[in-house]
Amino acid sequence: MSDPSSPKFLESLRNLASSVVSMLQTRLELASVELAEERARLMKVALLVCFGLAFFSMALMTFTLLIVILFWETYRWQAILAIVLFYLIAAAACLLTARNKVRNAPPLFEATLAELDKDREILRR
Repeated sequence: MSDPSSPKFLESLRNLASSVVSMLQTRLELASVELAEERARLMKVALLVCFGLAFFSMALMTFTLLIVILFWETYRWQAILAIVLFYLIAAAACLLTARNKVRNAPPLFEATLAELDKDREILRR
């Protein structure tokens, strides 16, 4: 049996430690890339929600104006009704797109976790 203090044994330990540190560094880099992608996706969703809410509030203000003008003269309410419908459709489109982006988002750190699972399987052998 070899002596634990032999140069080959120490060199093997150094190589193993170097490999483990290198593997961890690679996984952390992958995690940081995934985190940046998730942050960008969340910013897009937040922006869509803001636009959706802005269009919805415009629709409410216009609808209020429509109620006031509805009892006024001739065809003004049809024009305002068209604006209200446009705002409602725009708000619905933004909010539905945001909801779909949230529902269809991949799990956070999916690739990192997959790589760590592969590493665990390799180390078990």
